[in-house]
Amino acid sequence: MRPAIFRWLKVVLVWQVAVVLVSATYVAVLGSKHPGGFAWVAPAIGAIFGTAMPLQLAVIAIMRAGRGS
Repeated sequence: MRPAIFRWLKVVLVWQVAVVLVSATYVAVLGSKHPGGFAWVAPAIGAIFGTAMPLQLAVIAIMRAGRGS
């Protein structure tokens, strides 16, 4: 089971890094010519939090299962 978990973690971490890079690129490109306000940043923030929150829940479940309780 451990090799499968490590493989899954690698895939998830690579995906998270890709999302952060795409979001940073989005903010960098639109940062100079965005309309007034901060709503233009919402898609990037939503993408980062949208992929990070399920990861946190899965990691907590894996840690609890690993303790054997």
